[in-house]
Amino acid sequence: MLSLLRLLDSVVVACLLLAGSSSTDALKIISVSNGQVQGIWGKLEICPDGSAAVGYQTQNDQLDVPLHDKTALNSIRLFCNDTQGTNITSTLGDTGIWELRLNCPAGEALSSFRLRVEPYDSANSDNTAVNSIQFNCTDGSLLNYNGNTGGMWGEFSADQCETGICGLETLVQPLGGTLTDNTAVNDVVFICC
Repeated sequence: MLSLLRLLDSVVVACLLLAGSSSTDALKIISVSNGQVQGIWGKLEICPDGSAAVGYQTQNDQLDVPLHDKTALNSIRLFCNDTQGTNITSTLGDTGIWELRLNCPAGEALSSFRLRVEPYDSANSDNTAVNSIQFNCTDGSLLNYNGNTGGMWGEFSADQCETGICGLETLVQPLGGTLTDNTAVNDVVFICC
């Protein structure tokens, strides 16, 4: 796991340099240990300079549709507090509806997170991977959209972003066809401002 985080650090630093960021001295990545491994890491997206993510929204596949391959959490959208109202998503999933936006209290930003995950099981013909996500804000308040209920909640990220989260990168399994077990979001990492 440590070598994976080092690799991610290197990739993020390279992406920031390519994007024209002037400093990577304070770069901090937060992650959790219960993410899954299926899929492709999407593009790193970062809020505009000087802004942080103050709210989020998820795109969820509904788990109660009979004879339907369930994919649970398909996308995560963060809302930045810049003057343009920028939102960032990394990779967008293929199915599901966008749920209501949840926001931190005024003047606060997203600071840590946890995932509700159904671990891969080869005996299960319909795995879902990440089912839901919760965030803590910089004041300690919890943003809790229940999302899908498969799997179990993991621990909150060991580290938190003191001044807020300002970037994300998602690991998403693309749709593989109608006779394939698809999962969508398998893991996510967040960048601190």
